[in-house]
Formats: sequence, C-alpha cells, structure tokens
Amino acid sequence: MAITKSSIATTSFFEKLGQVFTLAYFATLDRVKKRKEYLKTIRELEKMSERDLSDIGFSRGEIKARALMSIYKINI
Repeated sequence: MAITKSSIATTSFFEKLGQVFTLAYFATLDRVKKRKEYLKTIRELEKMSERDLSDIGFSRGEIKARALMSIYKINI
C-alpha cells in the first residue's frame, strides 16, 4: 500500500501582498499608456484642418469623443 500525502498550497500574507502590488503596478502602467495614447490622438486630430476632418467623417467637436471611443472603447 502506498502512502500519499496531500498538501494544500497556501500562500502567505506577504505573497498575497506582493501579488496585489504587482497587479496594481501593471494596472497603473496600463492606465498611463492609454492616457498617453489618448492625448496623442487628440493632439494629432486637432492639428488637422476642417476639410481633413470632414474627409474622415467627423467634426472638430467630436475629437475628444472619438479619441475616447478609440483608446478606451467607451461609447458616448
């Protein structure tokens, strides 16, 4: 007869704390990256002329809304 030992993997408080900080760190990096992309998109679109904007199908008043939809996938 073989004896098997079942062990339950437990994580210590400090391991869980490390995981929380790691997740928070990468979430913050993602937010910063998206914010930079959003601001860059707005800057580039604001440089365009009215005619160029109308060629791509929207007006100057829609720039921020279109940037939000593009970067954050938010429908306004």
